Amino acid sequence: MEYTLHTFSNGLRLAHKQTENTQIAHCGVFINAGSRDEKETQIGLAHLLEHMLFKGTQKRNTNQVLNRLEVVGGDLNAFTTKDKTIVHASVVKDHFDRAIELLVDVTFNSSFPVKPLEREKRVICEEIDMYLDAPEERIFDEFQEMFYPGHPLGNNILGDKETILNFNQEDIRNFVQERYFANEIILVVVAPVTFQKSLRVCKKHLEPLELQEGTVLREPPADIEPFDTVKANGFAQSHVLIGAPAYPMDHPDRAALMLLANMLGGPGLNSLLNLKLREKHAYTYSVECNYQSLTDSGFVTIYFGTDKKNINRGKKAVLRELENLRNKPLSPAMFKKYQTQFRGQLIMAEESNSSLMFVIGRSLLDLGYVESLEEVLDKIEEITPEQLQRVARDVFNPSKLSFLTYVPNKV
Repeated sequence: MEYTLHTFSNGLRLAHKQTENTQIAHCGVFINAGSRDEKETQIGLAHLLEHMLFKGTQKRNTNQVLNRLEVVGGDLNAFTTKDKTIVHASVVKDHFDRAIELLVDVTFNSSFPVKPLEREKRVICEEIDMYLDAPEERIFDEFQEMFYPGHPLGNNILGDKETILNFNQEDIRNFVQERYFANEIILVVVAPVTFQKSLRVCKKHLEPLELQEGTVLREPPADIEPFDTVKANGFAQSHVLIGAPAYPMDHPDRAALMLLANMLGGPGLNSLLNLKLREKHAYTYSVECNYQSLTDSGFVTIYFGTDKKNINRGKKAVLRELENLRNKPLSPAMFKKYQTQFRGQLIMAEESNSSLMFVIGRSLLDLGYVESLEEVLDKIEEITPEQLQRVARDVFNPSKLSFLTYVPNKV
């Protein structure tokens, strides 16, 4: 991928990619700190910090932060993952300087005022309740809690109400001091502006900052102990999640597993599990397979919601499909079909400049480089049916599978 990387004198980095035939500038601050970096007494703190970035800086109050880009038709947002905090903005290119200045202000100059902090803690408690009322989301978080017991990767990003309500201003400032290292932060710009302009604008706002450098130290998770857990809930539908340990980012079979997951339950309506569970048997409205890789671990999950009477039928259908993939390679025609489909989806995703921004930021923090689309497509092209079968045997080995099922406690 063609992009330019510049390191400022204080250790902060700028990654710039110039785009054409668009009026929109996308920019984001990528911080290599997330929920897995919290101490035992800090669960939920990274997410609370992300919320508080918008609640006031040394020169702006909440309304001034929220209106700065909105009044020119722009967008400001942020989110927290297990290992990242990302603050991002999109604006018409005429307001590029305005977006960069605001991003830098909220990320590095937030004051975490006490009264807005108390309000925002209550807002997050409402967010937790909303999440608890969404079993199709809740089941993924609970699965990870069981998948990584006693490890920060298993902690819910939102935390819990009791912990959230006890955090104070000093807790937030300490987390910033302990985790926001200059060399672990990248400002990514994907915009119809030249690198020279991007550098000039970003230098004006970034270079005066004084930040410490440091190393992000993370303990990899232990081996996973498979489980099969059924829980009652008050919802009308049943929810099933099947998962297994998978490859980290630098694994040579990562591309093959990406293809395998896409075949099984990707966005295409012709995915193997959609054809089997929805189109053939009408067991579900939606079924999906997701593969998430981190620098030191990974996991793959298969999810579907169904009526209580179809839980076991749905599970058996999934397991039969996995058994087929383990026991025999796909025919050359079918393999080529799914390989071509995945290539096409990747090429279409390249059309999204905002997605490119996220790819660049995450890749540079995790791997230190960004693969070009051509390099990714070459890896997909090199996969063989035999390799896919070997990966299926490894990842979807029955002895490695874990199950979490939500069953309605009412008929």
